Amino acid sequence: MSPDEPVRRSSAGLLLITVLALVLRAPRAVNRWDEVALAYAAYAAPTSEALWSGQLGEAVASWVGLHPPLHALLLACLDGLWPAPFAWMAVSVLASVAAVWLVGRHAGLIAALVLATSSIQLQDAAEVNNYPLAVLGVAALAVSARATWPLFLVGVAAASWGHVLGLVAAGGVTAWRLMHPVSHGERARVAAGSLLVAAPLLGGVVRLTGQPSTFAQPELVWAEWGAMVTRAAGPEGCVLGIVAVVGLIWTRGAHTLVWSALAVPFVVALGAGAAAPHQRPYLGLFGPPVALAVAAVCARAARRAPAWGRVAGAVVVVACATRGGRVLWSEVSTMMHIRADLSTDRGVDRALAQTGPGDVVWLVAPALQADDDKTDHSAVLWRFAPWSSMPRHTVDHVGFVYTDWLWGQPRQMDGRWVHTSTELDAGRFDVVVEAAHAAGRRVAVVLYDHGPATGLVDRVARTVRIYRPTEVRISRDRGLGDDYMWLMTPEDSSGAHP
Repeated sequence: MSPDEPVRRSSAGLLLITVLALVLRAPRAVNRWDEVALAYAAYAAPTSEALWSGQLGEAVASWVGLHPPLHALLLACLDGLWPAPFAWMAVSVLASVAAVWLVGRHAGLIAALVLATSSIQLQDAAEVNNYPLAVLGVAALAVSARATWPLFLVGVAAASWGHVLGLVAAGGVTAWRLMHPVSHGERARVAAGSLLVAAPLLGGVVRLTGQPSTFAQPELVWAEWGAMVTRAAGPEGCVLGIVAVVGLIWTRGAHTLVWSALAVPFVVALGAGAAAPHQRPYLGLFGPPVALAVAAVCARAARRAPAWGRVAGAVVVVACATRGGRVLWSEVSTMMHIRADLSTDRGVDRALAQTGPGDVVWLVAPALQADDDKTDHSAVLWRFAPWSSMPRHTVDHVGFVYTDWLWGQPRQMDGRWVHTSTELDAGRFDVVVEAAHAAGRRVAVVLYDHGPATGLVDRVARTVRIYRPTEVRISRDRGLGDDYMWLMTPEDSSGAHP
């Protein structure tokens, strides 16, 4: 039996683990409804505009950083059909769960359990970006590496369109496949099919390599990067990582091939400054080959020495159960914190009480930590149901650019136009206020969770004071500082500008 031959598996067991994967990921769709989700959704705006104006070629060419357009195209379709944040996050949750089912269907329950409980996969499971979809693509590439050529091309397409590292890995696996064909006469089909799949992406790759900003990431410090990897994986993940390394060396299956095809370009990208060393989501792409490698170790150990196989299986199950329970408790605790916040009086509640349909609410909160570890959360946006439709602002202001975060990426929520930003830019704010007041609309600015941001209260107050606002300060005995709400009406603001 080869390392890549599908093992005997239980359909009921795989279904149970797939359900477990969904249960573990579902809390992220609650905790991830925050300001960052709206900011990430804004990245798909150019793709959405091109797609819905019939410019398919421009939509395909609309890369965001190192990310091919598949996820942006899906998000663009949702933004036109049902622009609800729940839909954006559900796409990622379903992709993450599908990856678990796929590796389990191919390699058995151990592989599915490892991927289902991965702390990195769980933290990224509801992201409004392409990483969960890219993990599914890498999983498809790994399980199809030695499959029939049509299935192999499906894996190549899924990996290539999910992430640029997946594209490079697919190229490496395709090269190996051309040297080691599974069936007679398949070389031409694989070569032509892979080229056809990748051709629409090559223009974006060439454009990226020609941009100096592509290679402008911070300098790599290996010790710091290693510490970040260790924290992200957790103690249980480090134990499973050791088992995976044994599997990559000892079993040398398709998982070793895919892992190498990912690791080599990833290290090169880190060294060249194309991949940011502080960004943890890249690590999730290695999840499928690692899960397959762990399963291969357990399967080979069970065949050669059943007692050692049982020990290896027990170690894996205990590690998976421990980290899955730890992450689930953390997510549930965050959900409880959000629920408690919803019962307290906040600045956003005052703003909603004093505004109505057509009015503007501008939410300002600083970015207190890097978003790469996905541990931050906010309850403020839970005042707006994430399953309700939230279309993007379509009214053109002078110089308005939706992807420019200083405009606050406005969306219609509960009838109001809601902006979210980490600062209040005076020039852009003036344009929004003047347009709203000209239409007889109110404008409310809410500042919250700003404690560590020195001087932000004064900066926002200086920006709004020319409109003679009504100020409300809501004291909070815990949290990140008092909430502030400023309300500007056309009547109070008349004559604000000479």
